[in-house]
Amino acid sequence: MGANNRLLVGQIAVELGFLTREQLQECIDLQAGQVQPKPIGTLLLESGFLTQEKLAGVLEEQKRRLQESLPYAPTQRGAVAFGRLIVDRGLVKQEHVNEALRAQQDLADRGIRKRLGELLVEAGHLTPEAVPDILKAQGKVLMACTFCGAHFNVLITIAEGYPCRKCGMPLDQKTGIVSADETAYLLPAVDPRPRGPATDTQRAAAQAPAPAAPPTAIGPDFLGRLARILTIIGILTLILYLLTKV
Repeated sequence: MGANNRLLVGQIAVELGFLTREQLQECIDLQAGQVQPKPIGTLLLESGFLTQEKLAGVLEEQKRRLQESLPYAPTQRGAVAFGRLIVDRGLVKQEHVNEALRAQQDLADRGIRKRLGELLVEAGHLTPEAVPDILKAQGKVLMACTFCGAHFNVLITIAEGYPCRKCGMPLDQKTGIVSADETAYLLPAVDPRPRGPATDTQRAAAQAPAPAAPPTAIGPDFLGRLARILTIIGILTLILYLLTKV
């Protein structure tokens, strides 16, 4: 079970012992078949799996978890922090963030990776223009490769001249895109960016001619092989001479 699941209403209700995983899956399947999906909490109430009091307890626990420290991987931390910011700013309702987090985990289980902001934009809950502002509040900027088209969330502190992790070409800040292949927290181990001006010492070392290789010593084995070759040539020459006299 992914770390993001512990923030979702259904998973919290299961952990608190309010319903079984089978009951939760039944409501998830029901939600997936709806043209306009209802919040999972509403479906759990309508199905009789949760009472209003238990749902209130689940939402209170969810609120507590959203405020606690985040012992997750950086990308999961980023998704949760992104969700907190857009809810605090009144851009998206908490229930829509919950739905997007669940969809994000469902996609991840099938090997498909999507950012929380991308899912919320696709669902119509968040405008594309809001994404760069939220990323900036997180200290990140969305950039695209000018050569291969890859997208990255890059920390603002290392964004200037940051090279593409896939092809090494320069990245450029872009508008109108909300997806990213990955988040860059550190400079790559091998930095293909142009270096600063070389010092006089470095230029002199680069221009200095390479030292000549020392002459190879002629060993006794070489002299022996050379003597045998010359002997064979001499014998062949003598044979040809005798044949011409016959």
